[in-house]
Amino acid sequence: MSEASNAGGRGRDPKTAERRERRVGDGLAELDQWLRDQVAQGLARAERAPYRLCDDASRRLVDASAGALAGQVKALAAVPRRAGWPDRLLAEYALLRLLVRAYQGRAELPPRLREIVRARIGFTVPQDDVLARGERVRDTWCVVGSRDSTADQLTTRRVWLRGMSSGRPALVLSFAARGRPLDASFVVGAEVDAELAFYSDGLRALVAERAERAATGVPGRAPEGTSVRGLLDEYAAALARDPWLDHWPAVLARVRPARDERGDPHVLDADGDALPVRTGDPWRLLAVSGGAPVTLSGEWTPEGLRPLVLWHPEEGVVPL
Repeated sequence: MSEASNAGGRGRDPKTAERRERRVGDGLAELDQWLRDQVAQGLARAERAPYRLCDDASRRLVDASAGALAGQVKALAAVPRRAGWPDRLLAEYALLRLLVRAYQGRAELPPRLREIVRARIGFTVPQDDVLARGERVRDTWCVVGSRDSTADQLTTRRVWLRGMSSGRPALVLSFAARGRPLDASFVVGAEVDAELAFYSDGLRALVAERAERAATGVPGRAPEGTSVRGLLDEYAAALARDPWLDHWPAVLARVRPARDERGDPHVLDADGDALPVRTGDPWRLLAVSGGAPVTLSGEWTPEGLRPLVLWHPEEGVVPL
């Protein structure tokens, strides 16, 4: 199943759409009270029984037709298992409440931000609408990473692209039931000549037209990377457009693996700036790079950088 199936779009019947808006509004009002209760009662409940607590709130949002938001609430249960979880959990609560308030005041939002808020809640946009009205960008796109995740029997594949001329990032999603094959047409490291149609967030995209520029499995040139400071500037600008953004494609030039004073893995650029690396196996990055500067792509998240692909002068493209 490629890109969202759209069965949950806005709906062509105005009365049906209006009823859903009311259900969502009621569900978000209940979530708003739930969030205030979590803060007022303290975080101990979340530490003792995080799954039961979040599952109950998530199911109520599913009943309210706010499926995407339900997934975000359910994911809160994993936060207490991480180091420094109280601060992180409070930050997640704050972002959820910001989303609730944004939806409640959606009439006052700029059109693009209003569409982002609706998508974060669970309102999908039909593919035909994106292809007909979305921003179109033609470029040679380098496939800079791919990552799969599974939740509730559904596997999602995130494919990250970077325009070789424009430098623009793009995210192409595909979905499949657990155990079913996913779209494998994007080969990591390959170049694809394509025109993309972008959703309102300016990051997620559909392939409108495509012509392969590199044979399957044949690596292309390394994409142009940026420094650590350049990446953080990109991410800050992206957050200004979408405050709920939790993954951003990073392409870093001339970085090498390093460790901080506690021994935690980082990557260090030519200016001496560093980023924490979030991976269970930093040794592959160290072994392939040999400690020398390389071009590295990955997913930048609030918890650090998850390496995905390395371009080595001699070894070529190496998925991590």
